[in-house]
Amino acid sequence: MITGIICEFNPFHSGHKYLIDTVKQSADGVVCVMSGNFVQRGEFAVYDKFTRTKTAIENGADLVLELPCVYSLMSAGGFAKYAVQILEASNIVDRIAFGAECDDIEKLTDTAKKIKKSDDIIKEKLAEGLSYPAARKIAVQSDILDTPNNILALEYISNTKLSCQAVKRIGLGHDTDDEKFSASAIRKTLSPEKICTMKNCEVAVLAKLRTMSADDFLMIDDVSEGLENRIVDAVRSSLSLEEIYDKIKTKRYTHSRIRRIILRAYLGITKDHSKDVPYIRILGFNSKGQELAAEMKKKALLPIITKYSDIKELSEDAKALFELECRCTDLYNLGYKTPLPCGTEQRSKIVII
Repeated sequence: MITGIICEFNPFHSGHKYLIDTVKQSADGVVCVMSGNFVQRGEFAVYDKFTRTKTAIENGADLVLELPCVYSLMSAGGFAKYAVQILEASNIVDRIAFGAECDDIEKLTDTAKKIKKSDDIIKEKLAEGLSYPAARKIAVQSDILDTPNNILALEYISNTKLSCQAVKRIGLGHDTDDEKFSASAIRKTLSPEKICTMKNCEVAVLAKLRTMSADDFLMIDDVSEGLENRIVDAVRSSLSLEEIYDKIKTKRYTHSRIRRIILRAYLGITKDHSKDVPYIRILGFNSKGQELAAEMKKKALLPIITKYSDIKELSEDAKALFELECRCTDLYNLGYKTPLPCGTEQRSKIVII
């Protein structure tokens, strides 16, 4: 039994270790699909993807694959859809496991089905000006939707044909001061001098935003119905990113959605990039993971990338996606207190432990 875990490890904490250890009790190997240098909250990952890969493997992961930034910066539905797509395309994974506040897989599955059946009601509420999370909550009326890990669990279940395993999340929960089990609590303790943050290159982000027109913003995913004009007005009247977020936010547009839009704008990720995953990229492995990688190369439904030169033989879509990843890493490198040079993505090597 090979189990897949979709993750960010931003940063890795004891709850992640607990999830991997629990899964390995009934699995012969663990394959992680991990967000690269940008995470679903619409932020820079505090540590780069290879640093986080090394930590994951040292704590039980066998093989780590990348979720490119085009997909990691989507809403929960898109994030889950394309991460699942990578696991299924690997053709070596038998099951998906995830941490959730609710570990009753039947209850989670039933709730996922209810959401699909409530599509018309959700659309009605969206038309009334509610955000998607608020509309979905009213339509389904389930406490399952009150917590973020449950919501991602529902998306994984909805997007996969693989069997699913829910592991009870431990600790005080998401966005608490639990420094043992909450990534957000840990991030608050980290010095901006030692990590990568959007704040460290805020002027660069603001400069990019000020060059963009309403039509430019309209090319970004999740921007429609006049939101592009609201963004332009906020950009031109604000002196900080937080001020921009606050001016754009309404009951329809959540902070997380706005952060993702602004970060995609900075990176130059447009609607044109929202295509199916064209390759599987290996970030690292241990001895067991090396065996899994060899098996994956024989069975996978997509080309496998381990180094920059591998893209030469790929499709034009695959080449374009990898080149975008390289450019985004160059911009990520501006997020350190002492910026890193361009080209680190092209020169990177997979982690082998």
